[in-house]
Amino acid sequence: MRYVKWITAGAIAVMLSGCASAPRIGRICYVSPMGSDDSDGTLSRPLRTISMAAGLLQAGDTCFVEPGIYRETVRPSASGTAEAPISFVAGASGEVVIFGSEPVTNWVRHEGQVYKAKVDWPVDQLFVNGSMMTMAGTPTQRGDPYERETLNATIEGLKVTVHGLSSKESNEWVGGRIWVLGGAGCVAATARIVAQTNNVLRLADSPPLHGKGKAKAYLEGVPAAMDADWEWYTKHGHIYLRLPAGVSPASLEAEASRRRWAFDLSGRSHVTVSGFRVLAASVNMAGADHCLIDKCRFRWVGFRRDIRGGFNRDRKTHIGSEGLGIAVGGHHNAVWNSVVAYSLGDGITVWGTSNVVGNCAVHDCDLSGSDCAPVTVTGVGHQVKDCTIYNAGRCGILHRKLKNGRIEHNHVYDVGLMTSDLGGTYTYWTDGGGTVIAYNKIHEVICPGYGGSGIYIDNGSSNFDIHHNLCYDNQLSGIHINTPVRGTWVRYNTCVGGEFGLIMGGGSKTVDDRQLIIAENILVAAEAVRIKKGVRERGNYKGRVPGFVNADKHDFRLKPGSPCVRAEERDQGCFEFGEDPWSAGSSLPESTWDDGGW
Repeated sequence: MRYVKWITAGAIAVMLSGCASAPRIGRICYVSPMGSDDSDGTLSRPLRTISMAAGLLQAGDTCFVEPGIYRETVRPSASGTAEAPISFVAGASGEVVIFGSEPVTNWVRHEGQVYKAKVDWPVDQLFVNGSMMTMAGTPTQRGDPYERETLNATIEGLKVTVHGLSSKESNEWVGGRIWVLGGAGCVAATARIVAQTNNVLRLADSPPLHGKGKAKAYLEGVPAAMDADWEWYTKHGHIYLRLPAGVSPASLEAEASRRRWAFDLSGRSHVTVSGFRVLAASVNMAGADHCLIDKCRFRWVGFRRDIRGGFNRDRKTHIGSEGLGIAVGGHHNAVWNSVVAYSLGDGITVWGTSNVVGNCAVHDCDLSGSDCAPVTVTGVGHQVKDCTIYNAGRCGILHRKLKNGRIEHNHVYDVGLMTSDLGGTYTYWTDGGGTVIAYNKIHEVICPGYGGSGIYIDNGSSNFDIHHNLCYDNQLSGIHINTPVRGTWVRYNTCVGGEFGLIMGGGSKTVDDRQLIIAENILVAAEAVRIKKGVRERGNYKGRVPGFVNADKHDFRLKPGSPCVRAEERDQGCFEFGEDPWSAGSSLPESTWDDGGW
């Protein structure tokens, strides 16, 4: 009977992806850790690997996967159709876990407390007992991954002088990488070290945005940096790991990254993946259409160390782009009801046309501090809605080059943990083409330097409709707009706390009143509003006592007698008096957002 239950769940999941009719149930293929790929895939004689089943499935077929551990990349050999999708469904009686990593057990002592193990594949990340290990670096990193210990540096093109760096041998940093955060601290970058003379390094590439001047730097990936327990590096087909005194590698469960994708749906149509747990791997939907990821949990989706940095998303996003998380390309694909956590780059990367990220919890992404985010969207007609997004090195939702999109009912907080001049939602040099940013709750965007804002429309952007957002306790402002700007409405928002309720920056001293309209907002801050001459502004509340129900407890509904309540027209701000407030964020149980390990 449990399979009847899961057939129904699969049918509902496919309908959520926008298919016009219920799926036709075709062949049912079973997979079990106790099975054999020489079997026929029946309930009594299940297959051993999901990949074997994927090679057999045709339109309308369903693969049920019994609980257990699987280590493979699943690539369907065929596509489904709108009436007969292909479905991969995790069994209901326990967890189905797909690992992108492989166990490492062949440890031998290298020297002292440093052990080594031979591997025959490139390794980007090492995990021990379910935790990500820190690559050997200097200064030694401890604690919070967003608060890097750094050295002062001076950048001159391909040459970087790292002050305070001492070297026992010449060229001991060659082959390693340098992480730099320079200038205004907007975005970090990395580069490979190709030569060294004392504390002067020569790089393979000049760090983007950091061609000259002072910076903060961190070096990693060479034996010289192995000075703390639990650090690791890889060289010449070996992994090296330093352990505390008295700890044997035989007592540990070590895993090294190997496979990038748990499911490769690239170029496929009408495929549903439901209920899986994925560790140290991701999903590829480049060139796919009408594919759905539903009710899945991902941890460590992206840890490739080739994120050069700078504002790399100005280039067209594709499967070879830097810092991809779950790769949602193509058109009419969706990630629903899922948790995505931990990535050096994006959590979810969206490009193409008319894709959806909905009711997801996405957190602890952009650990590199680069031009990535928990959710990055570029292309046309995408939606990001009902998501909870928190803990990120830079922005929460990055929507540069997104046209005619919708960013609605999201809860974004605690982002901007490594860099500056950013927003909970952020774009620049983008024609939004009518993109709507509405009903979002954004708070605690706090960072040094230029600061952080709730919603940030940076230089050269146009054609946005920003309404009914709640932005509070953000460092710089609730809403930040830089000139030049055109065709944008900012209306019925509530912005509380910070230096400004709404601020305009940029080079232009004046703005034509057809370019930007600011109306019916509640702006309560140290300075309510700072705007350019010529901006059309009307009906904004800029006082100190707006009459909130309980601002100390973040209840920003309007109470009776509020000066923002109006008898004959809509009230000011994001909540209408007497109506149930709109909601923001994922409905997934908070206990599923982060389970603390594998």
